[in-house]
Amino acid sequence: MTTAIPYFDWPARSADWADDIVEVFREVAESDEFILKSRVERLESEIAARTGAAHAIAVASGTGALSVILAALGLGDGDEVVTPAFSFVSTASTVALRGARPVFADVEYETGLLDPAAAEAAVTARTRALLPAYLFSGSPKMGAFAELAARRGLHLIEDSAIALGATVDGRPAGRHGHAGVYSFFPAKPAGGIGDAGMIVTDDDELARTARMLRNHGQPAGKRFYHELLGFNCRMDELTAGFLLRKLPHLDRLLERRREIAAIYEEGLRPLGPALLPPPAGFEDRSVYTYVVRAQQRDELRAQLAREGIETAVYYPRPLHLQPAFAYLGHGPGDFPVAEQLSRESLALPLHPDMAPGAAERVVAAVNRFCTAGR
Repeated sequence: MTTAIPYFDWPARSADWADDIVEVFREVAESDEFILKSRVERLESEIAARTGAAHAIAVASGTGALSVILAALGLGDGDEVVTPAFSFVSTASTVALRGARPVFADVEYETGLLDPAAAEAAVTARTRALLPAYLFSGSPKMGAFAELAARRGLHLIEDSAIALGATVDGRPAGRHGHAGVYSFFPAKPAGGIGDAGMIVTDDDELARTARMLRNHGQPAGKRFYHELLGFNCRMDELTAGFLLRKLPHLDRLLERRREIAAIYEEGLRPLGPALLPPPAGFEDRSVYTYVVRAQQRDELRAQLAREGIETAVYYPRPLHLQPAFAYLGHGPGDFPVAEQLSRESLALPLHPDMAPGAAERVVAAVNRFCTAGR
């Protein structure tokens, strides 16, 4: 079956950036700089300037960024971190791999984002940090989480992996707590040519420790001297060089994503309650994926596939029901909103390389399905 509208058009993306990729590869190959050198340092400076952060620390992935932050904060055995039950696995796995306990809380049905009230109810005497995650095209209620963290004496870590370029309450995403992260995984709005990530923080000591931890615990300028037990979590020069070329175009690419989201919003909003789009208003968001909630999700997905429209499901199983977290003792019904979203969520194609008229064709196909049974 031919895919007329792919969920993500990798060939089109590669064509857009082919010359840059070749030029960066040649530059790096002809240099003696491969890991954590001048291009990485320039990228750190540009991200710090863009976000207003005192420090930007380049790492090997968005997941690596979370791991380094948690380690730099000293989280470990006996500590708890409150995080959403509906998210990508790294918001919880990074906590568990530190020996700490991920404490799940339910999410809001309208957004899929961590519910501040549920998060507060999950806080105990052992809680050390809050870890809300940005999701799809939405931003958590960071003001509420900042207030809760300050009142309860908790670290606030933003899993803002998808959200470079977004703002929340007038501040850049990732800049509301002790530290935030960005991911440059290729499909992300600020995607590169491989895994890579960035930590942003104003905390001098956290930044100093994070820089050591990403590189086997070595202080700057002291090779083979290991002050800490660290990670191999370093960004390479190829990725940094490409991102330096792409970053000036980020605002334009984000605006194109918002334009497509607006087309979906206008065409799909009337279909409720059978199909519900995400909350309106994309002006300040980093629209990563456009996820609708459909009562007949699987049937809709099958029909769209028959029409050559590729979709994705985020996430078919909530975190508390994943086998990897069975040791936490959760079962069906513990986080009902997360479980409902796992049954209903469907991501429609949305990326800057979508052909003219493609979003309108998706809207028409969804409308045909939703109105056929009325």
